[in-house]
Amino acid sequence: MNQEQFVSKLANIRPNATFMSLRGYRSQSSEIADYSIVFHISWKNAIKRSIATLKKFKPSSDLELIAKKELIENYRFALKKMSISEKIDNNFRTFTDSSGSPVKGVKLHISTNTIHLYGLVFNKRILMPGIYPSSERRPLTIAKDKLRSLTACGKFRQFKITPSQIECVNVEHLSLVSPTLNY
Repeated sequence: MNQEQFVSKLANIRPNATFMSLRGYRSQSSEIADYSIVFHISWKNAIKRSIATLKKFKPSSDLELIAKKELIENYRFALKKMSISEKIDNNFRTFTDSSGSPVKGVKLHISTNTIHLYGLVFNKRILMPGIYPSSERRPLTIAKDKLRSLTACGKFRQFKITPSQIECVNVEHLSLVSPTLNY
């Protein structure tokens, strides 16, 4: 299956949010996992929901209060930036369905010619743990990560879809193998 056929199949599924499973996904850390994601969703709506979630959060320390304020500020900035320019990053190309509507949740990285799928992670099952680099993070960063994990944006992930990184993609009774890189 080539990239055009792969995207064509995705363009023909219902345009509303739907569940998708990514089987045997190999991350950059060599972890292999099966994912269930909510596909065909809006990043803009995820940001709005994240702001609403954070507004309701009651911080238990000054550090959490600072983290909450900074995350809300960052999400608002992202929304403002989106409203100024709805254009996607110049490094990516989007796809449209037969009616000319954009196919949410899929884009092509131009320089690597690689399809990227994105959505909200609903479930993850690790099949083989990877090798994770150690990092020393500051307390504020740790607090932000904790709060971000409570939001829709914290569950949003992007997946590279190449033959070496995934076994198959299942969505709405379709089983798709990873597309080849020639388009």
